[in-house]
Parts: sequence; C-alpha cells; structure tokens
Amino acid sequence: MKYFLLRWHLSLRFAALTLVVLPFCSAEAEARELRVATLLTTTLQPQSKSDGKTGAIAELNEALAREVCRRLTARCTLQALPFPEIISEVSAGNFQLGVGNVLHTPERETRLLFSQPLWRSSSRLVGTPQAIREYRQGNDGEINLLSLRNARIAVERGTQQHRYVSALAPERKLVIVEATTIENTLQQLLDGHADFALMPMRSAYFLLAKQPANTVNFTGPALIEQGLGGTVHMILPKTATSLLAEVDTALDAMRADGTFQRIIRRYMPFLAD
Repeated sequence: MKYFLLRWHLSLRFAALTLVVLPFCSAEAEARELRVATLLTTTLQPQSKSDGKTGAIAELNEALAREVCRRLTARCTLQALPFPEIISEVSAGNFQLGVGNVLHTPERETRLLFSQPLWRSSSRLVGTPQAIREYRQGNDGEINLLSLRNARIAVERGTQQHRYVSALAPERKLVIVEATTIENTLQQLLDGHADFALMPMRSAYFLLAKQPANTVNFTGPALIEQGLGGTVHMILPKTATSLLAEVDTALDAMRADGTFQRIIRRYMPFLAD
C-alpha cells in the first residue's frame, strides 16, 4: 500500500512540474517566431535578358534574412512588401525585422532601430540613349540632376530618390513618374514613359547588366548628398533593443566565418568589393 501511495505522490509532483515547465517552454517558442519584411520585386518585361531567376535583389535580401533567422534559432515568416511598407510596417511593430535595402537617415532613426551596416549605397541617373543625347546638347555636354528641366524622372515610390526628386520638381519643372518597385522604375524607361530614372546605383548596376547593349545607360555622377547615399541596414522596431543585439551578433558571426561574403557573391558579386 505504501508503495502505491509513494508512486501516486511522485506522479502528482511530476505532473505539477510539467505544468510549470511547459508554459515556460511554450512562451520561449513563441518569442522565437519572427515576422520579417523583405523587398517586393517585379519581373521586367521581355526586353531584358532573363535567366529564369526571380530576381537577385529579392533573393539576396531573403538569403540574408533566412541566415540571420537560422543563427537566432528563430522560426521566421518572410513576407515581400513594397519598399515604403517595409518601413511603416516595421515601425508599427507588425514585423520584427525588415530587410529591404533601407538607407539610414536621421528621420528614419526617430522611428526605427538599425543593424550594423550591410553595405554602402549611392544614387545615379539612368537614361535612354536618346534622352542622354538630347539633354546633353542642352546642358553643354553635362548631365546633372540639378540642371535638368522639363524631364520625366522615374523613381520608386517612398524612397529617398522619390523624396529628393519631389523637392526639385516644382522649380525644375520635372515630371515625376512613380514606380512600385526598383524593377518597375527601370521598366518606365524601357516603355518610354520616362526620360531618366534616379536609382540606387548598386541595384541599377545589376538590372542594367541584364539589358541588351545600349538600351539604357548610366549618366552623370554618383550622388550621396541629401540622403541619396549612405549605409544600408536591416531595420527593427524602435523598442526591439534586445533583438537588435542578437541580429548584430549574427551578422558579426556571418562575416567572421565567410557566410555573409558567400551570400553576397552568389547573388550580387559587385557588392563584395
């Protein structure tokens, strides 16, 4: 009888311990589920030389996000969003991490936390050969964004390029052609809806390399002033200081063991310089 009472008593203690431990484990598991916003991209129309891939820009962002999640031992759900929604949704706390070529700016710093820099970026005009010839003749052979007048400029909505051209447009009589993605920005040139596009130089370099020769070209100097260049980061909600430390630790480890460089070289090798 004593034997059975002892077993019953031990069973009760084990059950009580399980009730204490399981909620803790469940809460810990929930804490490692992260929603990650990545950059939405679109496919260029048939003028481009397609290699059948969904787009190295999107794949690069996704690969970096997944590797960070793996090192955080987090179960991440990735969702592709238009660029301005990445910033607003992460800022609102609807996503715990954003990976979408986001430049650090003082205004964004009031709303977001920034990881350590991923790489540096600048902006540059891209134009059709016809537009470059016409505007070069009217500007003493020099094409500069500040000297352009009555030109149609394509920019991705919600970006620093969009903000900058919008500020110039009234005085310079520029027509802003808004695009939904970086690929769509270039598509406006290919379709004849714009004379020039102001684009992040590294992303544009990748897209132009896939176009037939002399379809579109860079023109004018690289621009970094007025928020058009700087460092690119992953972004987090303003309150996510603990997660930020983990993300930076993961990025440090990725660089130390060469994983970061391998991912860059696989999708956009010109970023690895």
